[in-house]
Amino acid sequence: MSAKALLERYVAVWNEPDAAARRAQVEDLWTPDGLHYTQTRRFQGTESLVARVTEAYDQFVGGQGLRFRVGGDPVGHHDGLTFNWVMSPGDSDTVLAVGFDVVFLDGDGRITADYQFNEPPVPSADLDLQATRHLSAVTAGTEQLLKETADLYLPGARLVDESGVHEGADAIAAALTAGGARHLAGSASAQHDAFRYPWRAESGEAGVDFLLRDQQGLVRAHYRFTGAGQYPV
Repeated sequence: MSAKALLERYVAVWNEPDAAARRAQVEDLWTPDGLHYTQTRRFQGTESLVARVTEAYDQFVGGQGLRFRVGGDPVGHHDGLTFNWVMSPGDSDTVLAVGFDVVFLDGDGRITADYQFNEPPVPSADLDLQATRHLSAVTAGTEQLLKETADLYLPGARLVDESGVHEGADAIAAALTAGGARHLAGSASAQHDAFRYPWRAESGEAGVDFLLRDQQGLVRAHYRFTGAGQYPV
């Protein structure tokens, strides 16, 4: 299944008026123990996911006559996929809200974890400082970059980008320098074990870095999605 087809199915489930069809779509999209995160809530398993989607449908679609729509093309590689969605009145394309999701898929293309963010993020000087530390390490020279990588990442952490999976401090440091310096291009945000920030490279490329961290803030997985998060908000 293509990324675009998965995105269309994902958006459709939130608009589905029939309860039985909605459940079937949830079962088809997520694994039985699949996860869905919002800024403050966590849902796991089919029953919890069905309740979450039904709650959103009752509040926004059934209750207010709104609808969810695809917001541009998805961006993904390996087991990760990112996309924007928008919420509009049912009879127009006026944008009332914009969301950004990062989902991870199993080998059959079903969602194992889904992190949902609202756009734009609430500004946080502390989170922006953390993001800037990640981005600025590239320009500090090889020795400092290796030190920062060792300080920021768990042993055995991996960085996943379009070129491949890079494991260990040396490989991560090399991958971070590919494409040159990048600068923070908006507000960073965090929820649960996830941390994300938008960036822009001096070459003009832009994208989003999505990090999964332990309780001490050390990175265990770092995904770089070039071209993601470009829907205007």
